[in-house]
Amino acid sequence: MSLNLPPSLEAFLAAPLDDVRAVAPATAIYAVGGTRRQAVLAGIAADGDDYPRFSFERLLDSLSTLFRCGVRHAIVTILQSPQMAEVGRYRERLMHWLAEGTSSREALAAYRARGWRVRLIGGEAVPALDAAAATLRESTPHGQATVWYYTSVDPQDHWRHILAAGAEGARTQAEVIRAICGEDVPPAELYLAFGKPLFGTDLFPLALAAGTVQCYWTQRPGYDLPEADLRRVLYDYAFTRRTWRADKLPRYAAVSAQRGLWNRGDILGIGRRVGGFWYPVAEGIPPEESL
Repeated sequence: MSLNLPPSLEAFLAAPLDDVRAVAPATAIYAVGGTRRQAVLAGIAADGDDYPRFSFERLLDSLSTLFRCGVRHAIVTILQSPQMAEVGRYRERLMHWLAEGTSSREALAAYRARGWRVRLIGGEAVPALDAAAATLRESTPHGQATVWYYTSVDPQDHWRHILAAGAEGARTQAEVIRAICGEDVPPAELYLAFGKPLFGTDLFPLALAAGTVQCYWTQRPGYDLPEADLRRVLYDYAFTRRTWRADKLPRYAAVSAQRGLWNRGDILGIGRRVGGFWYPVAEGIPPEESL
């Protein structure tokens, strides 16, 4: 498959994996939410002990898809500060679920069976996760792909880490990444999240972001990443969005013919409330309409 002659989407969806891997970024951020919604849709209580086991199995499937399609480093957000402000059984069990779910004997066996290394970053302010971080480092020393679990209990923590790296002599992004991750990691060029189009240090470590990050928000709740969906994202990432040209003048000859597109007034990111959730506005559906 030639990058000079982009394939059709249909051809890319059916292409051999080697062709997909050839255009995939080395590092991707996977910061989806809605895991409790996914559990409820499967008939599982959002605060029951079956919920974290169910979510972890779905996570393994999604990460397998990312790595199979060519990603080598997956930064996975597993804890954000708003979760710390919740109440009820979910909040009471959250740290146990995270520590046990990411580093249990069963989890370690699953990582090894898939040939993954797993690390936990951003958790320096979460003592409850210290043991899990150490277990992951010791128990998954080698692998063909790396999972980077990212936690953030305070959006300012990431800036503190960057400033600390600078105080210790880091002067480049590569040096900051090395200080945060303990090794060299290619900056992430792809951000795949869920729900509302937003980002911040709660969702991913900005120090690991490339100069330009292509962003996508799935509306499938939880860890649900069919390979066909990922291929659609990678097609857009690798081909559709590559619009930059050194000589831009020729493309403006077609602007008048595209007047209808540019005058539609589309705004990406506007949604509507459906019960207690935000949902994107579908074409032709006013924001106040409920499902």
